[in-house]
Amino acid sequence: MRFRLLSDLELKELSEDFTQFLVVQGIDDETWRKLNKENKEKALQIVEVFSDTVLLKVYSKVKFMSFTSEKVFSIFKVENDAIDLILLKSTDPKLVFNSSEPLENLINNSIGKWELFSSSKKLGDKVPDEVHQLILQGCQIESQEIWDALSAFQKKASKKASF
Repeated sequence: MRFRLLSDLELKELSEDFTQFLVVQGIDDETWRKLNKENKEKALQIVEVFSDTVLLKVYSKVKFMSFTSEKVFSIFKVENDAIDLILLKSTDPKLVFNSSEPLENLINNSIGKWELFSSSKKLGDKVPDEVHQLILQGCQIESQEIWDALSAFQKKASKKASF
């Protein structure tokens, strides 16, 4: 199994898709019911393949993700063969990123109390696997707006530091 088994609730919501998946695999309703009753291991293998197929499709559509903790805000841009990262790290115990205050206000009102980092990781065809790992670590799907704002901010900050 590449990713994870879909939950019962997820499978229930995707029941029509699962039925179509079974038909493509040459398994009709009667055959599935019999297989599910008499050969649980084989039925589970089929559900695993379906789960991986669904999650691969979902993970392949993810474009931006973020992770927020008290001292770190990370945003990821997911490309076809790489993932780019912009990370803000608080250097002041009073500056916390998981507050209700908008990120832009936190940055602008706390100059000199945070550090900015960026990185890129080439992954080739393993991007969906990395997306899966990031989700397991607490990342969430994010909007492009936050990436664009932080990316522009990073470029301005980098230009100020160049000579």
